[in-house]
Order: sequence, then C-alpha cells, then structure tokens
Amino acid sequence: MQPYFPMRRTLALLLVLASILLSVSCGSKLHTVTSLGGEYFDKKTNTTYVALPASYEPIARGDEYGKLDLSGVTYILHEISGHAPTDYLCSVYGDVYHSKDISVPDFSQWHVSSMKVCTDAAITVSHMTIDPETEGHAPILDALLSAWRDSQAVMYPSYLIAAESYTLRFESDDAPGLYFAIMLLAYNEDVYDTVVGEQGEMVESNLGRYFLYDRYSQRCVPTDDTIFRLLEGEEITP
Repeated sequence: MQPYFPMRRTLALLLVLASILLSVSCGSKLHTVTSLGGEYFDKKTNTTYVALPASYEPIARGDEYGKLDLSGVTYILHEISGHAPTDYLCSVYGDVYHSKDISVPDFSQWHVSSMKVCTDAAITVSHMTIDPETEGHAPILDALLSAWRDSQAVMYPSYLIAAESYTLRFESDDAPGLYFAIMLLAYNEDVYDTVVGEQGEMVESNLGRYFLYDRYSQRCVPTDDTIFRLLEGEEITP
C-alpha cells in the first residue's frame, strides 16, 4: 500500500492548486471600481457611478460584479436584480450606486405601490405590507406619506430611547428594484419641543409619542399610532 501514498499526496496537491487557480481566475473577472472624488469609475465599461442617499436600498442583491477600495478596505459590489450593472450596483451593506447617465426619482416624486413594516436584526423580518389595492389601506398609506412629505420637521428626540422601532420600506414602479427606507418610532412618553408661537413667542409644544425619522437626512416628523394599532391586530376604519 505504501507506493500509493506519494500518488495520493500528488493528487491532493494538484486539487489544491486547481482550486487556487480557479479562485484566482474567478476573482480576476470582478471589475475594479475606482473612487474618484465622490464618484466611482469602472474602466472596463467606462461607467461613472454616484452613490444614492443611504435611505435608498436594493430590494434584491444579485451576482458579484466588482470590487471597490475605500480607505484601504475592499468592498464587493453586486448587481441589483432586474437592472443592468452599468445602471445600478450595490454593496453588501446596502449602499446603492447608479450611473451618472440615468436619473433616479426623488422619493417625494414616487407613486408608492406598497410599504413593508420591518424589523431589522440579523435577518430582516417584514411584519406587514400596506398595499393601496387592499381595502382600507390606501387612506392609511396616503396619510402616512402626507405626514412625511408635508409636515414641518421637528427635533429628533435623541435623548430618549424608543420603546418600539420599525423600518418602513416603500416600493414604487417609479424606481423599480429599490426601497426607500425610513424609521417609525414610538416612545413611552410624550416628546416636547420649544417652537415659535403665533405671536412670535417661544412656547412649549407637545409633539406626541410617534415619529417618522430618516437617520441620514435627519428629517423627523410627528405621525400617529395607526401602524402600531394595525400591528396589534386592530381593525382600522378609514
């Protein structure tokens, strides 16, 4: 049996070398995306990308496409399902990059088709979907969007810890393949802020306990408890 041992070692070595060569070969196929003053350039396709605000997220991450070095750290970039990689890319952390040759509608212009109420942990869990086609959902979604888009921003109560926290992820045919995500927060006590009154005087105002918050733009607006009541199983009558 001893004469077979060198052959086995040789075979094992060949398999290891083949695996390494295959890995190197696959790695070499990744595009190198270079950071250039706030833009990102793919020389292979002559495509220049810019980053979207972090509130925009990919709905589904596709195949590995390229690698991007930032401050000495290498990030793997992926395609976004449903899009050509020369239009959109994303990182494993959810950052979205789009070609400078295409425009992405601002969330204020979206005709929202659905909204998912999610908790984020090791695995993102969607607890509920608000769909305008579902009976009673359209006015709920309209009211929430109106609060976000039209209400005057208030101070974010960073000195308090939210009792409940969800991420609202909006979808639209205006921006297929993308979510716009904001936080929905509930506190155990009313939040107060000092605002300018009708006569120009400074008055203390009760902002309530429920807020919508974008941690990237830091926009914060009051809302109501409708979503929390729906999550508790209460039937809401518009």
